[in-house]
This record gives sequence, C-alpha cells and structure tokens, in this order.
Amino acid sequence: MNSDPKMKHDVFLSFRVKDTRDNFVSHLCGCLRRKRIKTYLFDELPYEERYEESLKAIEVSRVSVIVFSENFGDSKYCLDEVVAILKCKKRFGQIVIPVLYHVDHVDIENQTGSFGEAFAKRQDKAEQIKEWKDGFTEAINLPGWSTSHLRDEEMLVNEIALDIERKLLRASRTKVIIEWSLVITNLMLEIPSCVFDQISATQKPLYTLAAMSMSFLSCLLCLVDLFHKGRVERVVWRWSLPVPWFHYPTQRSNRFGSFPDIVGLVCALCQTILTAVNYSSITHNDDSPIKFSVWPIMFALGLLCTLLIKRAS
Repeated sequence: MNSDPKMKHDVFLSFRVKDTRDNFVSHLCGCLRRKRIKTYLFDELPYEERYEESLKAIEVSRVSVIVFSENFGDSKYCLDEVVAILKCKKRFGQIVIPVLYHVDHVDIENQTGSFGEAFAKRQDKAEQIKEWKDGFTEAINLPGWSTSHLRDEEMLVNEIALDIERKLLRASRTKVIIEWSLVITNLMLEIPSCVFDQISATQKPLYTLAAMSMSFLSCLLCLVDLFHKGRVERVVWRWSLPVPWFHYPTQRSNRFGSFPDIVGLVCALCQTILTAVNYSSITHNDDSPIKFSVWPIMFALGLLCTLLIKRAS
C-alpha cells in the first residue's frame, strides 16, 4: 500500500516480545501483511541492530501501533519507542494507535497493578522516568483498542487492521487532493499571468501589476507545496556541497524534492523576476525589455505532466 518511496513502512509495531510476539502481534502483523500493508517488526533484524534501526523506522512509518501489555514498562526499548513515536506525532502528524492487551487504562496511566510492578523495575534518572510517564498518559488517551472491550482476539486483530487500512487510505486521498488543488490553482494563476504580461504596455500598467501579483502567488504556492511535502517526508537541512539543501533523514546522499518540483519552483521564481522587471520598466514609461516569456508555460505544463505520470504509475 505504501506508494511513497521515502516512507519505507506503512505501520510500525511497538510491543513487548515476551508478552505478545508469539500471539497477538504475530496475528496482527500477518493480517496487515495479507492486506499488503508494509509492517515493520524490529525482531526480524539482527539483535545488535534492533534498537537504532527501530528508532529510524519510526520516522519513516505512516502509522505506529503501541501494544501495551503487562511487562511493557520494564523494557527500555519499548519505553524509548513510545517517546520517539509521540515526537513523530507532534512534529509530523504521524498516526498513533494504542492497543491495551490485557492491561487496564488506569494501571498504565498511574503505573499501578502488574503494569506498575514491571515499570517499577526501571532504575533510571528522574527526568527519564518522567518523560516515560508523560508518554504513557498521552498515548493511552489517544483513540485506540482494548481487549477489555473486544475479548475475541481474532475479531480484535481484524478490526484493528481494518481501522489502519481506512486511516492509510484517507491519508492517501488527502495527499492527492492537496496535490491536485495546488496544480489547478497554479495553472489558474500562471496562464493569466502570462497573458497579462504579454498585453501589458506603458498605457496599461495594471496588466503588468496583475501579472506580477499572480506570478508571486504561484511562487508562494510552490514553496507551500514543497514545505508540505518536506513536513510529511521528515526532511532535515544539511550544509552539504555543492548546494546546501534539505535531505531525507535515513538516506544521507538523497536530496529532498523531485526534479519537476525544483524545475517548477525555478520557473515560478524566474517568471516572478521577469514580471517585476517588466513592471519596473513600464512604470518608468519604458518599453518592456522582455517581449515573451516561456517560463509560466513550462511551469504549468511541467506540473500537469508530472501529476499525470505519477497518477498513471
């Protein structure tokens, strides 16, 4: 289901191995994978790579499922995963689904009962303990699932998988709507901008002003589009040669932004500069030094073709 090559996983599963790996989590993972939902399990990696790779995997997953169980709180791996997941939720809007597996909501929030006994085994710094406790409170108050409400595990697994599938489809549709809305809006701005730019003259300075304003708005929309994509794909700024730019966090040599994205932004910037030059010349009662600009046409057609190709693939 994962159509974005930069997001490696659809679902990240956080769980305590000795409680749920051979039963609940195994069934849930199998159900998700049968639906062709790419699911990450940390214990499928070599032991020495699990911790670091799991934290990286969280950042490139669309959905994180936290399976709270009796001994969840005595594992530093699990506790750190909860903190990392909630950070991704806050920064990137990652979907987080808590599942309470034979543990009580109140016991997790107050660290009581069998869950509290397991968590009490942790001998860590006070700041770290507080961060984990805050993570418990935030996570379990999110919409999720519990074995106390649906005791049939097979039915519970199917319901969770269906819920995840719906959330992924909804997020995918939202992304397509945003992309097409930006393309259509840019087309509606760039084409009139090109027309106004060509018919402008010293007697009609408002046409040039309109062309410049539309080009500026189109350029602004390009920047908003890139910002939105960068936020979704969790890019980070790097001062690398030859040009400092944003990069994907898990692919050091891979720069953010497709070729059409960058060309579109460059074309929009060039058109904005050219219309500004024309406006400056016309307001000084001079003829426009630029008789024809192909930047808006290249930009509009490039954006449209890019989306059509992506849609076809």
